[in-house]
Amino acid sequence: MQFASFDLGDPVFELCGLRVSVQLVTLENLYGVAPAGARIESTPSGAIVHARGLRWAGGSEPADGELTLAAEREPDGAVRLRVTARAPAPVRSVKLLVRDLEPALAASPDGAAWAAVGEYGELFGYPGRLHTPLLFARAGGRTLGLRAAERRVREKRFALYRERLGPLAGRGAIELIHDAEATAFSPAIETPDWIVAPGADPGAFEAAHLRGLEDAFGLRAWEERADVPGWARALRLVVTLHGMHWTGRVFLDYDAMRTALRFVAERIDPARVLAYLPGWEGRYYWQYGDYRPDPRLGGERGFARLCEEARRLGVRLMPMFGAHCVNALLPRFRALDPRSVLATATGNRFHGNTPDWDLSRAHDTGWQAWLNPGDPWWRGELAGQIEALAARFGFDAVFLDTTEIWTNDPHHAVTDGITLLCRRLREAIPNLLLAGEYDYDALAACFPLFQRAWWMQAPAWTRRYVRRFAHLCEGEPEGRTGVHELGRFRAGPVAAEPGLLATIALQDGTLELSRAAVEAALAAAAAD
Repeated sequence: MQFASFDLGDPVFELCGLRVSVQLVTLENLYGVAPAGARIESTPSGAIVHARGLRWAGGSEPADGELTLAAEREPDGAVRLRVTARAPAPVRSVKLLVRDLEPALAASPDGAAWAAVGEYGELFGYPGRLHTPLLFARAGGRTLGLRAAERRVREKRFALYRERLGPLAGRGAIELIHDAEATAFSPAIETPDWIVAPGADPGAFEAAHLRGLEDAFGLRAWEERADVPGWARALRLVVTLHGMHWTGRVFLDYDAMRTALRFVAERIDPARVLAYLPGWEGRYYWQYGDYRPDPRLGGERGFARLCEEARRLGVRLMPMFGAHCVNALLPRFRALDPRSVLATATGNRFHGNTPDWDLSRAHDTGWQAWLNPGDPWWRGELAGQIEALAARFGFDAVFLDTTEIWTNDPHHAVTDGITLLCRRLREAIPNLLLAGEYDYDALAACFPLFQRAWWMQAPAWTRRYVRRFAHLCEGEPEGRTGVHELGRFRAGPVAAEPGLLATIALQDGTLELSRAAVEAALAAAAAD
């Protein structure tokens, strides 16, 4: 994190046992409260700060604006904070600073595993590192529960550090940052309620937050979800069948996939198997956005035979589609409307992953364009392709890649777009199972199944709502990652765990090199 080289001089307000400051970040500057224009009004359950007048330039210049900070003590001792404000320019962020804490800081997303906050501080963002705007902090021997009572996906950041300058230098501070939706930036802003709970019991604090999520997003327990087809409740194993690498190297063509499915179906009830197909449409990622059976893998006839064989056996097929990414060099994407392309809140073009597909070591994937599912044209384009393919070939599930990608796009709300996409696909394709790559709270209401993000640990509470399977780079007995850019990763099939389906990945040579390991994994899944 970066810091100012001077003390910003923000006034500190004593509210319900907390010492709190407020800052407003507009699209053109950083503002604090003018102390001379601030007064505190007591209320039966807390206090309200009324501030008329702001300051900028580190507090040295006055500005027009006003701010109200309401603090209310809850019956359980938690403090509920809310800010309404007006600034000289559109407001991007409202920052609440909980200050004068003990300097020994630690943080935990779940209140179980803790990590100390180092010299340069620690930053947690939602959506992203956090599945929901909930964090626990320790300051010395004091535990604080921190959460936002949100009803929409709006960006939140939690920053923890020791202050560097001013009268509180060396003391701990926690910033609770709320970002307005870039689609509706305005000089006026109201934050959701922030709840700060000194001495919080992690279990009870998390449970209260989850009740709010269920109400806000319609989250339901896995057993109660209406978007889980009956056949999907029987699933115990995901078999990843790697198709074609970005370079055009073929791992399994459609006939080889058929052979693999027959091998699997002889060893486990096929009704328990979901076959996941990355690279089924041709060159992985290169073909993204223009989906069709690839001629080199067997073409339309070969893919039709694969789908027919899966139906005959009773295995369910799940082809992979990109929720955001397309090859901008393909004919249908050469004249993209800039409003379709993902952008940051201030208008920078957003570019997602940059794998070293060509091994140039440059990580330069300028041929990719990252599109916003909130854009009606792109959402319709993607949904139309999926619906046409499902009607023609009859697969039962769809995996949407990169669903975790989120930006505060000024043109369209990303999560709203994904919600509409899922709704359309379910209405068009009966009994469809939808899976995504990685979840946050509102996405967990859209998808009942997710690919596990190997790079981070999902909090235990998510298992109440969703199931996962291993990432496409996992599960191959020799550790080969097939279409994925890592090349080699953890070797061996992935066994079932609570909330995680057993997963095995197959590519060319897997059965020849590791037949015993494959059969053992299938036997374990069959016995589950």
